[in-house]
Amino acid sequence: MRMMGRERNNPKKERCLKCAAVLVLAALCCGACGGGEPEDGGLLIMEQESEQLRYDCGEASIGDVVLTKRIPCTYLQKEEQEVSFSVSGRQIAKVAVRPGDTVKKGQLLAELAEDDGAERIEELEYRIARNRLLLEYVDLNENNEISARWLQFLYRSGRSAGEEEALKDSISRLCQDNVFLRQDYQDAIELDTMELESLHQEAAASRIYAGIDGTVSWMKENLEGSTCARGEVIIRLIDGSEGLFVVKGTDQRELFKEGVPVEMSIGLGPAAGRYELLPYEMEKWDERLTFSLTEEYDGVIIDVGTAGTLTLVLDSREGVLTVPARAVHRADGRSYVYVVGESGVREVRWVETGLFGDETVEITKGLEEREKVILR
Repeated sequence: MRMMGRERNNPKKERCLKCAAVLVLAALCCGACGGGEPEDGGLLIMEQESEQLRYDCGEASIGDVVLTKRIPCTYLQKEEQEVSFSVSGRQIAKVAVRPGDTVKKGQLLAELAEDDGAERIEELEYRIARNRLLLEYVDLNENNEISARWLQFLYRSGRSAGEEEALKDSISRLCQDNVFLRQDYQDAIELDTMELESLHQEAAASRIYAGIDGTVSWMKENLEGSTCARGEVIIRLIDGSEGLFVVKGTDQRELFKEGVPVEMSIGLGPAAGRYELLPYEMEKWDERLTFSLTEEYDGVIIDVGTAGTLTLVLDSREGVLTVPARAVHRADGRSYVYVVGESGVREVRWVETGLFGDETVEITKGLEEREKVILR
């Protein structure tokens, strides 16, 4: 049939065929009824103009093929501190900051209610100072007593051998007694010092301070009057003065090299645009990969939490024959495209391909430059 190869359900063609059939039947009927025959003695045949199908086409052309990978990243503060108490079960008496406050390193953030620890600390400090003073007096009194006994021996005795021997025995007993006395004072000082250090640690644990200059970005609600729990984060500080772009996932690490810039784009917000990043301290990378803006962007303000996209060039070809990627199809492990044949009918053309890029595909065989390929 002459209509083979064309689209079957074309309403316009169907109407033309129906009209032609009606005319042929009418002519036959007229001949059967004895009416006049056509002047040429044959049937009246109406020819219709062939209609070319329309396709959305592209062109095989010389160009570049680029394969990229897009990786999401987020702009985060360089430093962050999560604040928590190291003890449990005590009441939080005071919170010295509020969300949004700017703080300095060493500034008090919150403290727990006081207990009897403060009085005990004062008592221990007094006892330690007193025992240290008494320990010094032991040495001083020993020296004075020894000197006094020798003077008495020299000036108030006959200096006999028996008296000298008695003097030495008394001095020996005095020194031995002082050894025990010193040990008692030193033991008391050591025990009180250990208890004092423990109380100081508890006192330090009852107060938490800012470890960085920054801003209070988050705080647990209704802190004052609540009971603390060891290690529970109650305040979060961020240093927004300097930030880094962060990529999560160690599987991406091998894609980057020290000192090699990476293109990054921000699609929305006041910082929208294209930037270049450099890997930051790669030797410290763990589950987070960090990147810093290159020096040319010094002074650019980017809000914490801004989302961006890294674009990595994985492979490329320059000056090769290419077609749009959506023109190439796959079947049985082979590639093919559709082209428009001489009769206007869509035909399959098997091709050999090279690099499949983001937007174009490298064609190594099967097409010539400027040939049309069907996109849809």
